[in-house]
Amino acid sequence: MTAPVTERAEWSVDWYDDLCSCLQIDIGHVLERAGWDPVRALATGWRFREPAGPVEPVEYYHPAGDALEDFLCLHHPVRLRWHRPAGPADAHRELVASLARGVPVIAAVNNFHLPFRPAYHDVHAAHLLVVTGYDAESDTYDVSDPMPPAFHGRLPRGVLEEARGSISVEDVSDPFFAGSSPAWRWLEVRPTGPQPPLTWPWLREVVRGNIAALRVPGHGPSGLAALLRTLPDRVAEQGPGVLREVYVLGWPAQAEAALHAGFLARAARTLQRPELAEAGRWVDRVAHGWTGLRMAAAHGTVERQPDLRRLMTLGEDLVLAWEHCLTHLERLAGGPG
Repeated sequence: MTAPVTERAEWSVDWYDDLCSCLQIDIGHVLERAGWDPVRALATGWRFREPAGPVEPVEYYHPAGDALEDFLCLHHPVRLRWHRPAGPADAHRELVASLARGVPVIAAVNNFHLPFRPAYHDVHAAHLLVVTGYDAESDTYDVSDPMPPAFHGRLPRGVLEEARGSISVEDVSDPFFAGSSPAWRWLEVRPTGPQPPLTWPWLREVVRGNIAALRVPGHGPSGLAALLRTLPDRVAEQGPGVLREVYVLGWPAQAEAALHAGFLARAARTLQRPELAEAGRWVDRVAHGWTGLRMAAAHGTVERQPDLRRLMTLGEDLVLAWEHCLTHLERLAGGPG
């Protein structure tokens, strides 16, 4: 079943960041609809951990898995919960019930079946979009996809359900983001209180909390170092395709570091504290380091003999930059008020 594009919106009217995946963009879109500042909500906390399980080949992969509330929208009253209905009937019923409560649904879909995506009938890849309404009379959903080319309009129920239920697990048309079933999953994003105001005492405690979390073994730079130590043996045993995991895992890590850096720079202007802008530059170095590591891993996946020495050097440089960044943040959080 196909559906015409009934309304196309200029994507610039919604909050958007080029480094973010559909996961962060859609969460920000829902919070923006609720009157929140999406950047502050997404970027205040800063976390990273070595993945506890397989790195799922989807755009919206996050090492937190079902524990998104422990990694995203920290220091904010937001409920983040994945739901996994058993099939199309349950999926539709849960979606309609959530919309009736005024809670938009972030639904997992296959781009291959969405007429407004460039991958339509070309590439199979798991993606997320926001469902904002359902009209029983016309049996259509109102959907928003803030990812360029942004789309806001109606989609027949049959089209959305095909996109939600049909991913070819064996399809490798997208070498990085295909090969996983969305299983009708959807993400609930619901504010449970007002967004906290931005003040220096609040932000100072936030920075201290972020430092403590990133210093935990297996998290932050130590988590990345542990992951890097296993890479050469895994590539030798399983082949260069293992490096795809670094590319996928690095996307949320890169995006969240970049968001945190930008948030600190904005806070510096708002609070008239230039030391926050300097801290933001250190965090931005971490985001930049993830960019190089991700790209090197991506190129390595298609090489018979990937340049692991270069990849490991980029990873070691990133770990060192991250350690320096945390030391700088510790001085900021421990300095005079």
